[in-house]
Amino acid sequence: MERKTTLFEYVYGDLVREITGGALRPGDTLPSMGELGKRYRVGARTVRDVLKALKDDGYIATEERRRATVAFRSSDDDVERAARSLLARRDELLACYRTLELVMPPLYAFAARHCRADELAALGRALERADMENRSGDWRLSRSSLVLHELLDKAGNPLFSECYAGLERASTVPALPGFVDPYVRATEESDNLLGWMFASLSGGDPAEVQRRFGLLYRGTAEYVERYLDELDAAYPGTEGGGRGFSWNARTGRSYVHAQMARDLVERIAVGEFPDGSLLPSIASLAQSYGASVSTVQKALGVLNAMGVASTSNGRGTQVRTSDARFDPRALADGSFRRDLQVFADALQMLCIVLPAALGTVADRIDGVAGDVERALGRAAGPWSVPKALMEGFLGNVPLDPLRDVLGELNSLLLWGYFLVFFGPSGASAPILEALGEQGLGALRSRDAAGFARAMDGYYRLMLAAVRMFLEAAGMPGTERLAEPAPDATALARVSAQCSNSSNGNGSAKT
Repeated sequence: MERKTTLFEYVYGDLVREITGGALRPGDTLPSMGELGKRYRVGARTVRDVLKALKDDGYIATEERRRATVAFRSSDDDVERAARSLLARRDELLACYRTLELVMPPLYAFAARHCRADELAALGRALERADMENRSGDWRLSRSSLVLHELLDKAGNPLFSECYAGLERASTVPALPGFVDPYVRATEESDNLLGWMFASLSGGDPAEVQRRFGLLYRGTAEYVERYLDELDAAYPGTEGGGRGFSWNARTGRSYVHAQMARDLVERIAVGEFPDGSLLPSIASLAQSYGASVSTVQKALGVLNAMGVASTSNGRGTQVRTSDARFDPRALADGSFRRDLQVFADALQMLCIVLPAALGTVADRIDGVAGDVERALGRAAGPWSVPKALMEGFLGNVPLDPLRDVLGELNSLLLWGYFLVFFGPSGASAPILEALGEQGLGALRSRDAAGFARAMDGYYRLMLAAVRMFLEAAGMPGTERLAEPAPDATALARVSAQCSNSSNGNGSAKT
């Protein structure tokens, strides 16, 4: 089992990096406790503990009934160190803006569908007021950022806002002493851009939302790139390759016994434990997973509830994939229910961002095809083709932050494969298998547009099938698992890129 970073460590470490890196400067006021809680998706107790630790360690100063302020001061050596740290991350910083351009507009458009007209209008007015403010430039702490987070929250999927916050943190650059803040420059030279951009959401046209928000992210990236050029001129010779973006959708939600259950289901699916065979004993599983006996028993209880195995006294736990039956009473287990909810949220988000992401590999179709064939050579089981297709796709996504986002979402989809191929929603399995074969056939004929259509259709159908299953099982909150509208525009861009590539004009844009 992987080591879990606590929420305290995550928030504390991130704020320390903001302060020591110069994004939060001496005298700057920190957001309120409520704003920090919203931004990091943590409770008031965690925020209080983090602020106390920051004060004890000399990073901030606090006064009664006033917000905390930054007390840490950088030396000239600290400024150069911060500049070189930014320059080392230059490629990733720009890739984060490109990822924001691809991922966020479809999420904004989807969230807007969940707003009443008056709610959307109120958010638009709040964003216009924020546009008139003289912001310090840190999007994550600005009022405009808070408005966009509030919009994303309307969809009811916490992964939207968490992913956005992670990309914001990774793409925000500090204004170092002696250099012009790129965000202030961008704000001064824009003309009500935020209001014009937000107005596209009320029209319901995903292409227009993509165009306007894309202009914002591309424009901001240009100011940041100019700023990095100025830093490079002052501090030349810095090597690249630095990373700053990280996102773990399981942080604060991951349960050891649920991880173990997911792993055992996958091992069953690939044939390691065939139908009718016995799983290793509880003692053996406890030793191999480094877990307690009670944790193993909870994991086996999940497998029993899912219907993939049956435990009986004196015989052990027998695999039963041929007649798997889900017991709705399993939803009474809060941790299991939350695990399913995280999976469903990840599947919904993947369906929304996948069409735009598929366009990034249109001119890398040879690499995708080769990686898929190699993955198939190592795989077995009913979901070997879709897993190989996703593995080959992810391995060729040219933007590291985008690949991280997609990979994190994909890592949470194991329950979906089980529910579709073994569970009561198995009626969708033949269609999904056909879509997987279509995607594989398209790859083998180097048809990037056909591959994109098959992948998009596959995960959209999986979302529909899983939602119906969870509704029938009595899972609360399934009404918000709406399917995204088909993004014909994004898929059309894949076809256009294929045409450009075939004419010799295509190139991998990173």
